Amino acid sequence: MKTRDLTFIALGAAIIAAVSSLPQIQLVGAVPITLQMLAIMTVSAILGGKGGLAPFVGPTVGYLIAFPIAGFFIGLVAEKTRRFVPLFIGMIVFGLGLVYLLGTFGLMAVLDLSFKDAFAINYPFVLWDTIKAVIATTIAVRLLPLRLFRTA
Repeated sequence: MKTRDLTFIALGAAIIAAVSSLPQIQLVGAVPITLQMLAIMTVSAILGGKGGLAPFVGPTVGYLIAFPIAGFFIGLVAEKTRRFVPLFIGMIVFGLGLVYLLGTFGLMAVLDLSFKDAFAINYPFVLWDTIKAVIATTIAVRLLPLRLFRTA
């Protein structure tokens, strides 16, 4: 994928995120009227097949599915503790373990690999992802007490 494509995808995601924070109209039922559909349809038309679910048909599908799941569980851990060690363990278990596991399943499905061969593809990333987990934990432990990102 070209840099230009990635830029437009990022801009599209930003537009969709921006309109989701605009006021909503509640007419009937639990689902409000928003501008999100306008943004999604416009961005999708502009991006064509580069956006939407296109990334979910390649070898990274398992990782992409795992990211929000890992984020959910890491968030739960962060709500329970502000201490480095337990949060770091959560980052390793969910941020690396769960993501690598689901990523492996995606590689197996798309590339027709055995579990062992698919899992081995993760090996070069372990050191750097562990360093990223240390950095993410350090940042989170420092920012969590400030409650900058809590909406409730």
